[in-house]
Amino acid sequence: MSILILRGPHAGAAAGSPPHFASTDHDLRLRAHSAGHALHCRAFDSLRDLLPRLRQVRQVRRQDGMVLIDAGDLAVDSPDDAHALRDALDALPVPYIELHDDAAHALEPRVQPQHPPLVTVILRDDLPHAYTMALAIALRRVDHPEPTAPLHA
Repeated sequence: MSILILRGPHAGAAAGSPPHFASTDHDLRLRAHSAGHALHCRAFDSLRDLLPRLRQVRQVRRQDGMVLIDAGDLAVDSPDDAHALRDALDALPVPYIELHDDAAHALEPRVQPQHPPLVTVILRDDLPHAYTMALAIALRRVDHPEPTAPLHA
């Protein structure tokens, strides 16, 4: 299985890299790999960049992964933007986890998807640990998925 990180813009950071993430990236990849999973990172700079990346996830079978979304400083400026993002999140065939270093950046309250995140990890001013926690949750979830049908004795 694979885990995809979609990483948004962060003020004052190099393109596609939130502050301090470079030192965490290697550890995240090692952790995923040691658990038998691939970890892929894709950066986006705007909603226009994010939407096609979310649409690409639609091609993934439900049992094949999870998405971690770090929206960063993503601007969702209009009702049309919120609607487009909500539709893209609702169409995801896999669970997703939001992670942030500031609650003001959370997507769920801004776009109100019908397919909300599995969990939202917010660690104030500590994005590296938010990534670590979100990945740990994702790895646990992909290794022990919820049953798709009720179990009968």
